[in-house]
Amino acid sequence: MKGLLIKDEVHWHDRWSSELGMHLKTRDSSNNLLIFDEKYDDEDILALIGEAPGDTYQILDLDQAAEEDCDFLADSGICYRRLH
Repeated sequence: MKGLLIKDEVHWHDRWSSELGMHLKTRDSSNNLLIFDEKYDDEDILALIGEAPGDTYQILDLDQAAEEDCDFLADSGICYRRLH
């Protein structure tokens, strides 16, 4: 699945998050990470945030993980690990 890590919250615009939320199903989230349903790819995300500077975000490949392999803990309490 894909995750969008917001690396620069100061320069990130709320409208980008709003666009993502309106058009893509969010599977999970934390304060700076949006995790999308598995049916979406990089192009789906970039189509909605294409004007965002590349240094404000990072698109990640994620997989649900056990606590000992956790890179990100979402608000739901589920752990995710970064692939690649």
